[in-house]
Amino acid sequence: MDSPSIAQVLRDDATYIASYQHIAELPLVVKSAHGSYLVDVAGKEYLDFTSGACTMSLGYDPIPTGDFGSFPFPYATGVAQVAYAKALAQHYPAPVAVKVGFGICGSEANDGAIKLCRAYTRRKKIVSFSGDYHGTTFGAVSLTTIPGRISNKFDPLLPEVYILPFCAQTASKEEIDHCLNSIAALDYSTIAGFIVEPVQGDMGMLPIHPQLMQALYALCQQYGIALVVDEVQMALGRTGKFFSIENYPGVIPDAIVMGKTIGGGIPLSAILGKAEFMDSLGPCEHAFSMAGTSEACARGLQLLHMLEQPKFQAGLQERCTLLLQGLRTLQERHPAVVSQITGLGYAFALWLKSNQALLDDNEATRRVISRCFANGLYLMRLGANWLRIEPQFNIALSDLKRGLEIIDLALSDLESGRLN
Repeated sequence: MDSPSIAQVLRDDATYIASYQHIAELPLVVKSAHGSYLVDVAGKEYLDFTSGACTMSLGYDPIPTGDFGSFPFPYATGVAQVAYAKALAQHYPAPVAVKVGFGICGSEANDGAIKLCRAYTRRKKIVSFSGDYHGTTFGAVSLTTIPGRISNKFDPLLPEVYILPFCAQTASKEEIDHCLNSIAALDYSTIAGFIVEPVQGDMGMLPIHPQLMQALYALCQQYGIALVVDEVQMALGRTGKFFSIENYPGVIPDAIVMGKTIGGGIPLSAILGKAEFMDSLGPCEHAFSMAGTSEACARGLQLLHMLEQPKFQAGLQERCTLLLQGLRTLQERHPAVVSQITGLGYAFALWLKSNQALLDDNEATRRVISRCFANGLYLMRLGANWLRIEPQFNIALSDLKRGLEIIDLALSDLESGRLN
């Protein structure tokens, strides 16, 4: 059977797929994938520099399930589920008793975190930060404040949610003082929990300022407030540490929310937290029929075993170094159109600016991404003026260099006016 044309699939997509699932900006129609490459219906290959929006950290080749098999059955104890929970627990950043609750996606895991904070503390208020992205289920979206991403069509959102200003690692003293003063104005006796991204992935790979993170932790310790870190995008090594919160020594959260890559390509989320915190919800109070399937947990367990290998870790560190060096070279070569690099580990944003009178920064970035796409490189920008760069952990070094070369060419075209 002949493959349909790209144009036909895109027409059918517009006809049959709901508009709220139309996230892609590029006309990519994927038929298959392998390694670090996506293959469209015409057979053209695209090097993916986003790891499938961080869902496929080891690329698109299938991860074996070992002896666990593949079946969903939520009403019995699953061997793969228990094995994966036990393995994840070994990575908690403190030697305390912890438990895992599995789910299907990061959004509903953050909904679970809201429930847990309230159940554990018997308080109501949940505090998050401007620019955090926690998901699109009703609880998670109530904490999400990405400009232009979520409308007010389905207000009112969850009550007793408060959004405070965020301070990135590069914040000025005045900005830090403003953040700390906004926290100081809270009534701590009414707060159930802080839910925070240690690295704001969808705002440009912005690590939270250490002073703000330490202040939050100190308040949680003093006033019995739950601290939950959202690691849906960053967990399992994306920032150079197993969890991004480990970049803030001494901060021990009550729970860590995970998703995206942890199922090895199969939908899976997890809340990993202190046992007493996790057990504040009872049976069926945050349960889903397809949560923690055998296949997802088996794949996740194999993924975890691969990540734990010293040889693999050495290779990942080499790639982290090469990527940062490559991005800095791009900034040095193109100062007229590259404004800054943000991020850490293996999660970076390359911020662009226009040097053309007829293009604003966002449109210039869109055209750079389109030129890269035409040359076989897939990137994302999420509607802003930065390139999201999060390659696969095991990408071939030659492919990593090739991707950077394609970006280099596109930036040259922007500088010279060839993208006007």
